[in-house]
Amino acid sequence: MPPKRKYNDEYIKFGFTDITVNKEVRPQCVICTTVLSNDALKPAKLERHLKTVHPNFSDRSREFFEGKKENFKKMKLGTSGTRFETSEKVLHTSYEISLLIAKSKKPHTIGETLIKPCLLKATEEILGKEAAKKIQDIPLSNNTVKSRIGNMSQDIEVQLICLIKKSPWFALQCDESTDVAQCCQLLIFVRFLSGDNTIKEELLLSQVLETTSRGVDVMKIILDYFEKHKLMWENLAGFCTDGTPAMLGSRSGLATLVKQKNPTTLTTHCIIHRQALASKTLPKDLAFAMKISIQLVNAVKNSALNTRVFQKLCTNMDAEHETLLFHTETRWLSKGNMLARLFELREELKVFLIDKGMNYLHEQLCEPKIEMQIAYLADIFAHLNHLNLQLQGSGNVKLEGSANIFVFEDKVRAFVCKINLWIDKTQVKNYSVFPTLRVLIDDEHYKCFTEDIQHNVLEHLRVLKEEFTRYFPEYGVVDTDVVKKLIRNPFTVEVNKVQEEMQEELIDLQNDSNLKSSFEYSTNLEEFWCKKAMGYPNIRQTALRFLVVFSTTYLCEQGFSSLLSIKINNEIV
Repeated sequence: MPPKRKYNDEYIKFGFTDITVNKEVRPQCVICTTVLSNDALKPAKLERHLKTVHPNFSDRSREFFEGKKENFKKMKLGTSGTRFETSEKVLHTSYEISLLIAKSKKPHTIGETLIKPCLLKATEEILGKEAAKKIQDIPLSNNTVKSRIGNMSQDIEVQLICLIKKSPWFALQCDESTDVAQCCQLLIFVRFLSGDNTIKEELLLSQVLETTSRGVDVMKIILDYFEKHKLMWENLAGFCTDGTPAMLGSRSGLATLVKQKNPTTLTTHCIIHRQALASKTLPKDLAFAMKISIQLVNAVKNSALNTRVFQKLCTNMDAEHETLLFHTETRWLSKGNMLARLFELREELKVFLIDKGMNYLHEQLCEPKIEMQIAYLADIFAHLNHLNLQLQGSGNVKLEGSANIFVFEDKVRAFVCKINLWIDKTQVKNYSVFPTLRVLIDDEHYKCFTEDIQHNVLEHLRVLKEEFTRYFPEYGVVDTDVVKKLIRNPFTVEVNKVQEEMQEELIDLQNDSNLKSSFEYSTNLEEFWCKKAMGYPNIRQTALRFLVVFSTTYLCEQGFSSLLSIKINNEIV
């Protein structure tokens, strides 16, 4: 009788764990639960099963199968290894509900305290008690939901790392933020070319910074993550972060440290942060009007009683709105929204200030010059808010993977051109682009102040142009970069201007009439370079290196908002 074979821990890379049946060790597939004979405990036979029965899993890493093995330990199997005491459908349902709980940002306990009782009640009422007994088997306890979410997270990370490794280039956006509970959270998102030839954006890493949040601290976390998952620094095409010294410092900033690992990585300062910084500077008169605006809002909003009284006053006066809006520097759109609402409710506010005896603020609000300045500020910040929304990806048709550096460059350049147009119009007293201000200028009561407001508007527009030029120096001149021109339109670039190894390929591309038609009808650059130009690998690789680069840290900002929402919902803060 031949000796019994033994299980080797290395067999997990073929998707097999071990199970004892009738005192005999046998291999069991962690994917389909099939139990083979003891004689099959050979690498060749185990690998044959993986490639023939599960070809879609044949290129998965060992970590993936280790995760499947861990799930096995938590399942209750019959003696044959194929019979589950908890049915597959019940297990699948438990995972599906846990996923919904995670997406809803609700506490894990909601599965047991609300969702399951609702399911039981609805099933019993509609389908009867027998059907309800099956619902009772769905495990949705706090620990179970936590475990399910953890398992799914691990599986997603394994799949994501696999996709990143297959992508020729990938880019990162990184930011850290401290919440109201003094917890410093680091978020990193990745952008890469997926297997279906589309550019994807996914969360790569979320980690708490327990002590300091210097550039070296964040870099250590990134280095450890790259080493753990065998990610190549050579494939890092871009790195985007905000403008803090810890991130962009010239000596020990995170971007500088990244450059030391890969000098060819394109490091960028978040374009939304730069736009917000460029919008901050105001001339003296407009800065005073802004200060008065904030004081007016605070006079109402800083008191619960005043807030209720003002709300009642607005209701009695049939105002369209009933409350003023707070302004905070950290919220990009709040200043424009605050000014617009203040101007809409200015007449109601005048009545409120008289009733409360706030004579100074009432005098300031009734001053025609200040009223016109507030009107202009409401208009110009409405334009700035529109630009901000475009840079976030809203305000235009958002296509998958279309948020590339070229799209955002076009938006900023267009806005600077609009400033030049507004200056020309204001010089001839044409205020059509400032509708709120125009209403006051057309009023006889404000006619004598038109010269002053014209000076204020021109002064601010010129300052705004200077600030945008300072924060976006690369957008102030016509782009002479041959590579960028090649990516924007490869059919108009002179062949002798590109690198020698791409010249013949570019000639073939420019004479490809079908590809030229595809370029003309492509909805965006990503669609063309990812899917249409695959026959020209050298030029395509160059284009993809730029197209995967992040221009903003907006995904991180969204992530911080979600984290805060989760903590508030769970009463963690």
